[in-house]
Amino acid sequence: MNIKIYLSSKLIEKCTFCELYGLVEDLHDEIRFTVLDAQPLPNYTEPIGKICSVNDYMQFRTAQNDRKLREQLAREDNFLRLAISNSGRIKHVMAKVKGVTIESLNKLLIIYDEKGFNNLAENDLNAEDCDNDLLHLARLIKASKAESTGWTEKLHTLAERDELQRVYEVLRPVGKGLGMMLRKTALYYHFCEWVECIRQKDANAVKWTLLIDICFGVAIMSLIICFGNPGTRFMEYAEIVVDSLLELLQTLRGNPIGLKLNGSLNEFFFSCFSYQVDLWWMFLIILSPAIQFLFVPLSILGLFGLSFQVAMLSDLIVLISLHAHCFYIYVAVLYRIEVGGIGALYRTVLGKKRNVLRDRVEAHDYMNRQLFLATLSFTVLLFLFPTILFYYIVFASLRFAIYCLSYTLMRIRRTILRFPFDAMIRWVRGVYTNLESLEIYNIGSIAKENVTITYVAPRSATFWFRDTSSDFPRWETKRQTSTSIGEFLVSLVKGELVTFIQPDERVLSFGKEKGK
Repeated sequence: MNIKIYLSSKLIEKCTFCELYGLVEDLHDEIRFTVLDAQPLPNYTEPIGKICSVNDYMQFRTAQNDRKLREQLAREDNFLRLAISNSGRIKHVMAKVKGVTIESLNKLLIIYDEKGFNNLAENDLNAEDCDNDLLHLARLIKASKAESTGWTEKLHTLAERDELQRVYEVLRPVGKGLGMMLRKTALYYHFCEWVECIRQKDANAVKWTLLIDICFGVAIMSLIICFGNPGTRFMEYAEIVVDSLLELLQTLRGNPIGLKLNGSLNEFFFSCFSYQVDLWWMFLIILSPAIQFLFVPLSILGLFGLSFQVAMLSDLIVLISLHAHCFYIYVAVLYRIEVGGIGALYRTVLGKKRNVLRDRVEAHDYMNRQLFLATLSFTVLLFLFPTILFYYIVFASLRFAIYCLSYTLMRIRRTILRFPFDAMIRWVRGVYTNLESLEIYNIGSIAKENVTITYVAPRSATFWFRDTSSDFPRWETKRQTSTSIGEFLVSLVKGELVTFIQPDERVLSFGKEKGK
């Protein structure tokens, strides 16, 4: 059996004689003394050791033959005594294990830098390595430094007051009504994730995340106030998009890249979609004053943070592009009917059919009139396919561009919640440490007492050039991972009907489909 003693370097530097408080762990093959402070801690009120002078230590050893002292020592289970000189050097180490002082046990005295372990990176503290003694030490130090009454506890106490409870009961129906109205918006999804982030992160991480988020939001609000409402130039950009789309439809009306499209169907599509685009332009004209007004609450949301501004901007984009989503739905339904019809008729020409009950393709004998109608229909659909395909490419590309913009905004606001701002601030201050940058060296030994003295200190590390995927104090959204841009593009290429607008909305709807 060995004895490990973890002692803070500040207790040696002070060179004061005091009681030692911490934790004693009786493991399978060793006894571990973890000294945390010289004062009683919330979870450790009984002393586990003592630092004394060399003279007091020698008097104690001489007086061990006293019967009263032996009775007092018999009541001690595991206890630690350290003797230091006036210069701060450790002269003697005596550990009492299970009520017996055994001089022959090997003792490893590890002097640790409390500041370095207290500033340890969050990913090291949240690691699942249960056998790492230094990681266990860092967790004990952090737990001992936790404030008993933090600002979160004060908020909970304030929220439990009768006045606030009555206000909450009055506003609760209003909140539920707004939740039902706005539950399909990015602002609602972000508010839910924001609440999750506050609940899952620790107090220090939440403080820096909210502070920096609000600072960015106030900066954007200041820019809007200084340079004017950007909604005033909205119609200029909208007119450019609408004119470009009409020019593209006019190009498809002819023979793009030399293709001979079906004239009648092409003229019908052009008339239909050009009319829809004109309706979109009229809708934007009517909506223009409202959009200019919505930039005012968007700037005010900067008081709550940049992430809320980004969420509302995503909702504005969805509102503006609602007609473009409808265009895509129209042409996507035609495209799916076209592709499905060609595939079914192609199997008919080959003398096969799809068995829906068994979910497989089987051979089938068709009559001549069935084969004739199938061949005729297959030829008609095949010659109509290029026209439908080109219109599908145009509006699917427009839908893809809008999704890319919405997805980018979603990633920005989630990154703000995930980013370890507290670790970045510690890195800027030069106190960002991790277990990969440990400084360990041997100080000396006390041969007569089988004591080896070692110094351990995590040093400043690089924040940007390491894996920080687990640096976050583990906030993860409870919803499933959203469809990436690549997966969305594959769905468009396959002709799948993508009905959701917000990337967050897709996550929720797919979760319901899987649960059915």
